[in-house]
Amino acid sequence: MTIYRLSFRESYTSNRDCMIVIQPQRAAYQALCIDAATRLTIACPPIPRGSDGSPPAISATDIMGMIGEYRLASTAVDIEALELAQRSRRISDRLRLHGRLRWRRSGPLQGRTDRGGRRIKV
Repeated sequence: MTIYRLSFRESYTSNRDCMIVIQPQRAAYQALCIDAATRLTIACPPIPRGSDGSPPAISATDIMGMIGEYRLASTAVDIEALELAQRSRRISDRLRLHGRLRWRRSGPLQGRTDRGGRRIKV
């Protein structure tokens, strides 16, 4: 039996690409769909062999249809939410670090005011 492995790239939302790898399994072929940027697996739909046991004649559009629009949209939303959370965490860490450094340079009470707006004398 010859090994048949095909891979191609298809856009599944306006700013996300999916890498599709079709690989042979025992009873059928499997289309492994992976987000190109994050390498997270989206879906692995099985693809039946041809009538004579030959590799399937299938396109990227067919595979995307097998996965479904809702699954693809849901995956894109999940990935974008993870990336936004990571970006927010990095920004807040930078701001927190910047605030600590400024506090160390100026001293703990220099330029500080109390609740009434009066300057605290050091």
